Amino acid sequence: MLTRLQADLKTAMLAKDAPRTQVLRMALTAYRNEAVAKGLGPQGTLEEGDAMAVFKRLVKSREDSVAQFEKVGQADRAAQEQSEIELLKPYLPAMLEGPALDAAVKAAIAQSGATAKKDMGLVMKALQAAHGGAIDGKAASTLVQSLLA
Repeated sequence: MLTRLQADLKTAMLAKDAPRTQVLRMALTAYRNEAVAKGLGPQGTLEEGDAMAVFKRLVKSREDSVAQFEKVGQADRAAQEQSEIELLKPYLPAMLEGPALDAAVKAAIAQSGATAKKDMGLVMKALQAAHGGAIDGKAASTLVQSLLA
């Protein structure tokens, strides 16, 4: 992940793609900060799961910003944050959506033996164990709630 990020940053810099360069520099800084926090040092390499967590946090932060900017009527700032999300998404694993998410949730419900909404934690834990970063927690949570109603 680190080598890909550094190579993409170099390519963006050589192409003089300022918006992409800015986003990739910010992502690289977040990656290095996480490596330092884990005790690996600024040149340390994070495990794949930790690297994905960094990118998920970056995307989630921007999604929250988009919602806030749209709420106060700043469409131009919301569009800028949305474009940053689009630059970060290629670093995330493909998310389960639609029928695939539905099948995964039903399998997790069956595996955990959940029968009511109070068992939602068990289902979400089973989903995370089986699919890790490929699950959108908010979408999965909504689906689990509707199926356990």
